[in-house]
Amino acid sequence: MVDLSGFTHSSPDQLWNHLREEIHNFKKGEWVICRGFDPILIKGLKAPHIDFLDSIAPENPILIISQSLHSFWTNSKGFELANISKDTPDPTIMSFYEKDGNGELTGFIAEQEAIKPFNEMLEESLTPKVMIQATREVFDEYARGGNTTIVSAGLTIKDEKPLQLYEHFSAGKPKLLNQFLSFIGYFPKRKPTVRHFIYTRHDRAFLLPGSPDNGDDFYRFLGVKHWYDGSPYTGSMYLKEPYLVSDLTRNGLQIPEGYAGKRLVGKNEMIDFVEKYEKLGWQIAVHVQGDAAIEETIDAFEKVNINNTITSSRHRLEHCLLLSDTLISRMAVLNMTPSIHINHLYYYGEALKNEIIGEERANQILPVASVKSNGLKFSFHADQPMFKSDPMRLIQTAVLRKTKEGNLMGDGEQIEILDALKAMTIHAAWQIKMADKIGSIKEGKYADFVILDKNPLVTPSSELENIQVLKTFVHGNELK
Repeated sequence: MVDLSGFTHSSPDQLWNHLREEIHNFKKGEWVICRGFDPILIKGLKAPHIDFLDSIAPENPILIISQSLHSFWTNSKGFELANISKDTPDPTIMSFYEKDGNGELTGFIAEQEAIKPFNEMLEESLTPKVMIQATREVFDEYARGGNTTIVSAGLTIKDEKPLQLYEHFSAGKPKLLNQFLSFIGYFPKRKPTVRHFIYTRHDRAFLLPGSPDNGDDFYRFLGVKHWYDGSPYTGSMYLKEPYLVSDLTRNGLQIPEGYAGKRLVGKNEMIDFVEKYEKLGWQIAVHVQGDAAIEETIDAFEKVNINNTITSSRHRLEHCLLLSDTLISRMAVLNMTPSIHINHLYYYGEALKNEIIGEERANQILPVASVKSNGLKFSFHADQPMFKSDPMRLIQTAVLRKTKEGNLMGDGEQIEILDALKAMTIHAAWQIKMADKIGSIKEGKYADFVILDKNPLVTPSSELENIQVLKTFVHGNELK
């Protein structure tokens, strides 16, 4: 996968020159998959037009994935292989194949429904050997970073085949078939690795086992995830007030003036979704960023709660960029729990303040201290693969609330180091109903822990991200 991220490139010219060079390393007709495209971290970067992509990759299909994972671009060969033309209907109003004034495809693909044909096609092209190796590498990377448990919130696969592999890697006891596949060399030998819990996508609910009582303490399906809005960095975050008008929103993100985003799902559809899976006993996770999206999602849970008490389910809201005090209080009544995408503040805080939503709203983002003061348990996440899962980086941002440029944002919403550690350990375990077994070191619990080179409780807050993970253990076994 070609890296186009702002962590690797500092200018548009550098990025495009790098891509041109990388394309030469691919065989004719081979997919060129690129990740990390980000006009915020790379100043002056503009969305590519299909004609430009055709010119730099005339013999290869190309797919560029944004850093936010909500916007995509492809060339003519890509559309052709996905069987998409200018006459192909858009999947939804908010998830579409952009066309110009003449009705021609521009190369831009918006949101999750529209990218599905590409995901399914690319998944089919992966050989078992490639998928097995990639999965092993990802799990090993999590372990090296000090993660003992991972949660896949919105697993995007088209059938059950990858699940057999995930179960083989993480389950407490391997199934007989998986043992045989390992014996004959099709699956790798098992070794201690991270626990893995899954929320499947709402449109992949057929992957759910027959009951929430499935799997074991190492591998299990927890529930279902839906998306109520999209990303601040594509204009698909759903707001009460419009986005700021700036060069970035106009030319980089192509957000129309006066636009405030739209919901990705109807209000009644969300109510039906919550009611259905609550009755079946599954936990529900909903992707929400904007204040309008959060409010309408809580509305749906409140309506379901009238006839079916949901307070024991610990339903989740994911990301929660603009979460007001009123909305926090309403979540508390329902015993809902937020998982907070704190990296928004560190990487994009300045852009949010100056170019996307303005200073007033930017100083209200990710109100962690307010969430804590209302008695809600919360966790932090990196949204990998959007960002690498680096727990100490997340903790430092929550404690200092400083952008990568070093500026304070949302003074008063800082939290103590211990509270940030709890968000990455015992509170995260509580969210998945595992706090009696993992999340802290206590007699009777599994021995899941990390060994660090420094004590975070006495390390200066500005140096937390430099703490190194020396060893990671799950169930008393070192992960290597």
